[in-house]
Amino acid sequence: MVLKKTELPQVANSIMNALHEDEIEIINELYQACHEGNIEKIDQLMDLLIYDIEDHFSTEEELMKESDFFAYPMHKAEHDGMRKEVKALYESWKKNRKTEDISNFIKNRLVPWLLLHIARWDSTTAIHLGD
Repeated sequence: MVLKKTELPQVANSIMNALHEDEIEIINELYQACHEGNIEKIDQLMDLLIYDIEDHFSTEEELMKESDFFAYPMHKAEHDGMRKEVKALYESWKKNRKTEDISNFIKNRLVPWLLLHIARWDSTTAIHLGD
């Protein structure tokens, strides 16, 4: 396990908190599958992670647009950057099948990014949205 749900920062919007909790569950399962070398499970979880990240980001983006959130363009730009990184990881996985690339990305890039993103962008967005 790379991060416990209880270690996730909570924001002032229950939908956003639920999105973060669902995503960290997938991330933890994927990290574990990498350490077990379970290729079939990694394939399934990589597909799920791609879907989940898009669902997570597009849900937040829709909420921001509906509420005319002033920082929508900057927040979306952060999402777009991570979308590209995860897509590149996915393509690399399909080509090279290196489990350590995924586990290193999760531990050294994705989880730190997620924690910083929640603190910097999602907390402000959640205050604007309310619950």
